[in-house]
Amino acid sequence: MRSVQIIIAVALGGGIGALIRHGGEKVGHMAEMPAWAAVLIINVIGSGLIGFLLVWLDVRLRRSGGSRLEQHPMKQHLSARPGLLQPDLTLPPTELARFHHRLQLESGFYMTGLMGGLTTVSSWSLDTVNLLVHGELTTAIINMSMSLLITVAAVLIGLEIGRRCWIQTTSRQ
Repeated sequence: MRSVQIIIAVALGGGIGALIRHGGEKVGHMAEMPAWAAVLIINVIGSGLIGFLLVWLDVRLRRSGGSRLEQHPMKQHLSARPGLLQPDLTLPPTELARFHHRLQLESGFYMTGLMGGLTTVSSWSLDTVNLLVHGELTTAIINMSMSLLITVAAVLIGLEIGRRCWIQTTSRQ
């Protein structure tokens, strides 16, 4: 039953993400923006969101230790959170299981579904090939380099925003 719930969460998230992407592409078209530029903007926004979501999900729901953020430089700022990097021994196994299931559901919805439907690396690749085929080498190179550099920077910014939100939340408690 739990795997069915996760599949449904991924499907719903993917559908919503694809609809948001479609809307963004239509807005770009109405603004007379080149298709590759609209896709670039969507990918930058999605990359920032995926960085934020990783912190947001792990800080709230990772209680059994072994956060995906363990290898990140922000590790030192997160080590005080019980359960994030080390298991939270104060929680009974039933609570740990509940957190784990919720993490799987929300990761499936937000990370795999919503972000997978929103970000459009395959569309980006096709747009880049089309630019190359039509002899627009300079535009293709600008698109490739900007997409890679800006989306990676957006993930880093999203991670930092997530970390700062977490610090603000925990300092109020």
